Amino acid sequence: MNDRYFAANRFFRQKFGQKIRKISLNAGFSCPNRDGTLDREGCVFCDGYGSGPLLRNPPPIDAQIESYIRSHPGAAFVAYFQAFSNTYAPPDILRARYAQALCFPQVKGVFIGTRPDCIHKDVLQVLTELSAQTYVCVELGLQSIHETSLNYLNRHHGLEAFQSAFQALKDCGLDVVVHLILGIPGESREMMLATIQEMNRIKPRGIKLHMLHVLRRTRLESLYLSGVVPLFSREQYISLVVDMLEYLDPDIVVHRLTGERNRELFVAPDWALDKAATLNRIRQVMCERDTWQGKRLGAPGPAQSCP
Repeated sequence: MNDRYFAANRFFRQKFGQKIRKISLNAGFSCPNRDGTLDREGCVFCDGYGSGPLLRNPPPIDAQIESYIRSHPGAAFVAYFQAFSNTYAPPDILRARYAQALCFPQVKGVFIGTRPDCIHKDVLQVLTELSAQTYVCVELGLQSIHETSLNYLNRHHGLEAFQSAFQALKDCGLDVVVHLILGIPGESREMMLATIQEMNRIKPRGIKLHMLHVLRRTRLESLYLSGVVPLFSREQYISLVVDMLEYLDPDIVVHRLTGERNRELFVAPDWALDKAATLNRIRQVMCERDTWQGKRLGAPGPAQSCP
């Protein structure tokens, strides 16, 4: 097991005492950045499936879960409400959709992906009720602390909205994983490091890091094809990730270090399609540098040296 950063696999074993698989779900929710409330085009990077499973007419939640469990006998799972904004519905609908995930004893917890502006009093009540029945973690999209970057991404919310939602979730005793993008045009290494330092300040339970990547039929694809979106090479990205990990609080779980998508939706960079190679190279570079998560903060090194 890799101990140079606090990987999700280690967290799950500590939390549940066993290996956990994540079931990605499309619960049929929408998003205020797509339904006309804020915009109809969504974030510049978001594909037509809301970053979730490729389902145009998703079956009920219990059917999606049952199908996945059937193909992975003997395993344990968390249900990941992934597509679009999964707190963007009336409370009774949220309760009903979440409840479907609790019908299976193999499901040990629920992860709920959403936006900061989709967290309010009624949602917090639903999430608090759910947390009395199972483990609940909210995956909250931020991407960057910098307003210029949020505007570029067409997020339609600012840092203040994120901070308010994050604190409200923590006040309810809920774990939060924050989504971050490295390589937003206009961001320097120092700006990306400032986002990591803000994570150290607020201390989410975990973060997800991935490179800016281009998907088909997104606004970002049009920008990329016009030649105005620079993308990292694999080595540039890996070097930057290792830099960021050195400055990251070692108690923050790293749920993701790279981004990939179904090949039929993917445009660039090509190297990102090989997730295993990217992760292996990150580990290799950390060994070559003899570095680890939190090293720059004075955190102790791993118990074992690299082979």
